[in-house]
Amino acid sequence: MDLGSKGFTEPPGEAINPRGPDGATPGGESLSTPEISLLDSRRIWGFLLKALCLEPRPSSKLRFWPAIMLAAICLLTAYIGAVPTLIYGHDTFYFLENGWRTLYGLRPQLDYWSPWGPLMFLIVASGMKLANASPNAIGYGSSLFGLAIGLWTYRLGRHRFASVPRLAFSLFAVLLVVAPYPLGVWPLTSSHAMLYNRYGYALVALVIVECFQPPEERAGELAGGVSSGAAAALALFLKASFFFVALPLIAFSLFFRRPKATRLLGLALGFGAVALMGIAYLRFDVPAIVNALRMAAAARAQALSPQTPLWTIEGNFPPLFLALALALGASFLNSGARNRWTQMQLPFLAVVVYLADIGLLATNAQSRALPLLSVYSLLVINRLVIARNQSRPESRREQLPYHAALLILFSLIFLPPLCSDVAGLAAGTLRKAHPSQARSPVRFIEPRLSALILYDSWDASGFQKNANGSTYTTYVNDGTSLLRRYCSSADRVLTMDMQNPFPYALGWRPPLGGLASLTLNFTVSAQYRPSFDAYFGDSTVVMVPKRPAQVHELLDGFYAIYFPVLTQRFSLAAQSDWWWLYKRK
Repeated sequence: MDLGSKGFTEPPGEAINPRGPDGATPGGESLSTPEISLLDSRRIWGFLLKALCLEPRPSSKLRFWPAIMLAAICLLTAYIGAVPTLIYGHDTFYFLENGWRTLYGLRPQLDYWSPWGPLMFLIVASGMKLANASPNAIGYGSSLFGLAIGLWTYRLGRHRFASVPRLAFSLFAVLLVVAPYPLGVWPLTSSHAMLYNRYGYALVALVIVECFQPPEERAGELAGGVSSGAAAALALFLKASFFFVALPLIAFSLFFRRPKATRLLGLALGFGAVALMGIAYLRFDVPAIVNALRMAAAARAQALSPQTPLWTIEGNFPPLFLALALALGASFLNSGARNRWTQMQLPFLAVVVYLADIGLLATNAQSRALPLLSVYSLLVINRLVIARNQSRPESRREQLPYHAALLILFSLIFLPPLCSDVAGLAAGTLRKAHPSQARSPVRFIEPRLSALILYDSWDASGFQKNANGSTYTTYVNDGTSLLRRYCSSADRVLTMDMQNPFPYALGWRPPLGGLASLTLNFTVSAQYRPSFDAYFGDSTVVMVPKRPAQVHELLDGFYAIYFPVLTQRFSLAAQSDWWWLYKRK
């Protein structure tokens, strides 16, 4: 109100307030506070949306920030190396054992039973070369793979994303790879367990962006096709379940967007080149590779039921509602020509990506975590950026509440996993810098394991009773002491438990045969398993734990099959508080 027009006069520096003190009317109701609050709220959301739509000039110093952040994340990951571990300590030896096998030239699916392809083990073996074979190889390998994913995602996002969504996609993918805790658990619960799932999700994320965020320029079609083809092939040689999710996504994209010959050529070139290298590494033994994948899938199916996907959906329903709300809201953005099919693409794609997440979640040993849905939310928010950049200033002001609502929905989907990964990386860094002696009173006695610390859990019962902390550390220490007393470096040691820590821990040659990891009805089953000859291979010593690290429900059935053959081919030579040592007859 213009009070001067009504004949009011005001002393300098003062304003007459007809509403009384503190902006209240004679009746005591405050009118100014809501107006100020609403104005501040609009300014805040306007600032956030402006930041989201920021396009730095080529000469701006901001253009260096993506490289700086990528380098910082990868350096922190290398610094952490082997993170002080709170849960699933035996999983750490999954990486060390199989990376050690790779250094000795043993190939998974050919020289020993493995549902996983060679990619994960090659990455760890590369880390071992850099880390002088210490457990820090896991962090070094993740740093290398994270760097590759960061550069790959940032390059793929060019001409597909606006600047801020492009940076967000790259950072999300890198943190997804390197955060040192298992997906689906509290981020401060440091562990390298199931790290291969993080790698697999990052590869599928590349496929989603290339398939459903077409480039602005046609020149990017060939390179985009190469990217998706290569990512799918790498997923095949990492863990086949990720490949069998990536493949339908690529097929679906052919209906989602008009197929172009250059993109199809790129898909064939990318997949063919990587697949050829993978098959060459596996000695071109295609029948053995196919048989290993078929047997692994059949063994995993033993623990699944038709209700498993339904139970998984039931436990992860809220993210679907958020994604659909975001998709439906964004379907009406004015960012170019729109027809009914175009408007329905986003909700339809939300369901497709959600089902891809559910499929992976049902086959992984996880209860929650839907990282692909977070990647999908970036596709949606990029449309918002385009719409605001194409609209007039007055239109942007009018649509501010609508755009702010979309930003809130996006944040609810994207920020929780991103912040969790940041917290997980920070927790790992602090624990590495300041390890707790009180939480890890027992340390490994073998010099090469000195960098590995297993923390005692606050819950020392149930599944984790023997798999981490002082218990598992003593389990390994007792076994290495027994082997040094009764065996030599010429022996090839096999362990009938989830992992075989001893060849790596002692620096001895690993045996031909055995398993990448033993979990009944997950990696093997009573029906789908290696033959006795393939399992025992050329091992000269077999270690049988008195207190296995693996839970009995996932081990006893395996013992029932293989233990009688063990006693036929091997004889008991020594024992300790924790182990029976058998030598070949």
